[in-house]
Formats: sequence, C-alpha cells, structure tokens
Amino acid sequence: SQTEQQILSSQLECVQTVKDRVLAEAKCTESNLVTPFSWKGSGAKTQTRSSLKLFQVETETLYKKADSEDLYVTSMLYEREQTEREVTGGEVTELVWKLCLAHSASFETADLFMTLVFELRHLSLEALKVLWQRSSFKCRDNWQPLIDALPSCATEACVVLMKEIIASGEVEEDKVEYFFWSFSFIPKPTSGMVESLAPLLKSPGASQSCFLGVTALLHRFCSAYNSCGDVPAVQSVMRTLGKFLGGNCTVQDSEGLSQMQLVLKAIGNAGLAAASLAPVLSLCASLKSNPIEIRLAAIQAFRRIPCSVRVSDLLPAGD
Repeated sequence: SQTEQQILSSQLECVQTVKDRVLAEAKCTESNLVTPFSWKGSGAKTQTRSSLKLFQVETETLYKKADSEDLYVTSMLYEREQTEREVTGGEVTELVWKLCLAHSASFETADLFMTLVFELRHLSLEALKVLWQRSSFKCRDNWQPLIDALPSCATEACVVLMKEIIASGEVEEDKVEYFFWSFSFIPKPTSGMVESLAPLLKSPGASQSCFLGVTALLHRFCSAYNSCGDVPAVQSVMRTLGKFLGGNCTVQDSEGLSQMQLVLKAIGNAGLAAASLAPVLSLCASLKSNPIEIRLAAIQAFRRIPCSVRVSDLLPAGD
C-alpha cells in the first residue's frame, strides 16, 4: 500500500549567543512546507526569521513610588467603591429590567448583577418590599434576578425580606432552599436577623436546610458577639430547639428519630449559643433506652460548645 503523505512539514532552527551568563542575542528561522496535492517535496512554503538582541541591562527596577497612605489590605470578594449618592427603589427596579433584557452570558449581565447586589444593600426594608412587589417577575428565560441577588445582599433588611418571602410561599422550593443555605455565609449577622428567622423553626414541616441555615447564622453571630446567650433572639431560638428535645430526646418512631437527629445536629451547629442546652444533651446521651443514633448525635452536639461549660462533667462516664 502507498505510504500516507505528510501534509505539513515544519522546521525551527535557533542560534543563541550568551555573554556573562546572560542571553545576548537569539536568531531563529522557522520553515513550513504544505503539500496537500503535490509530490516530491513541492508545495507551498513559508519561512520566518526572527531576531532578539539585548541592548542594555538595568541594575535597578524603575517604578513609581506610591504613597503608603493610599495602600490598604482588603478582601477581593465583592469589593466596590462606596457610593455617596442615595440609591432609590426606582433605580433598582430599572436595573432589574435591564438585567432581564441583557444577554444571560455577557459581561454586561455580570456587571449589572453585581451592581444590583450592591444597590440592594442601600435600601431599607420598606423600599425592598416595594421593590419586591414591582420586580418579582420572571424574565423571558424564567430567571428572577431579584431572587438570585437577595442572598448576596447580606443586610438585615434583605434577610427580613427573604424570611417574609419564605413564609408567604411565593417562590419555588428550590429557591427557598437557596435562601436558607445563604444564611450560613452572611459575614456579619445581627440580632435582628436572628429574631426575624427564629419563627421559621416553628413552621410545620420545617426543612433540614431551615434548621441548619438558621443555626449556622446563629453560630456566626455568637462568635462575634460576647454573651450572646443573653440576647433575647438567641434565647428564643434555643428555647424552640430545646422543646424539640422533650427533656431527654425520647422518640416513638422512625419519623421521630429522623427529626430528633436533625434537631441535635442543628443544636451542634448553633455552637456557642447551645451552652444552655448542655444539661439536656447530657441526659440525652446518658439515657440507655435512647437509640444509639440519638445518643451519639447528642454527644456530637457538644462539638462547638466551649470548654467553660465543663463538658467532661456533663458527659456520661464509663458507658
């Protein structure tokens, strides 16, 4: 059989000159021969010559010295210069419309969305409620920009609005889950956020993401707030979780077992705030009639409770 013809043949030759361990000059010649329909080496040929020569060496790097007062260390996440002007609800409504009209995979859309997040942070709760009434519509591709932007807003007003949207049942279940998980990433929670979200734990059929999202926010709040156990909103959440324990975590069926495991995991999530429940957790762990899953979950619920609560004295010994 005939040997397969090579369509492209390339060759690169370089000559380098080095002086005092520094590359002083480099000359290269690159040749390419294309022979799609010819024989015996004939065809289209290109040849490129390049030359690089060192002219001088600088002993110092020249740069413009910056004023140290203009330098500062900061996070690159969602950084944007603070605006001095007042942001109005009408402007944000118009921005949502622009997002709906923009192409979903463009730089313009990304910039508009980030602008929306930052402008939401300037709105009061009342302004946000009006904005929700005007801009909760879906775009032609079924996208709701406001729903996606609210979790990144991270202000107390935005959290309260999200809580009201969840309670009203106005959005799909997957968006509700998205809201709950976003609570875990709020950098600076407030007691107002905790107070607003606390009633959701009492809702019939409250989901796993509800328990874990709210208690993760609670833990972050207590990590930054001294004596958070004295805050009424925190006490309200812990009373609600404590009622689920029933004094010693006894359960009657498999459904009750799953619910109790979730509550204990949420208590462990709450961390510092859960110190008040340490005696009950100890009873749950020491009661031999409790399923082993419950006893282990009760022990794991101590994972973020500070040592000052004297965990070793509360946990059962020799069991």
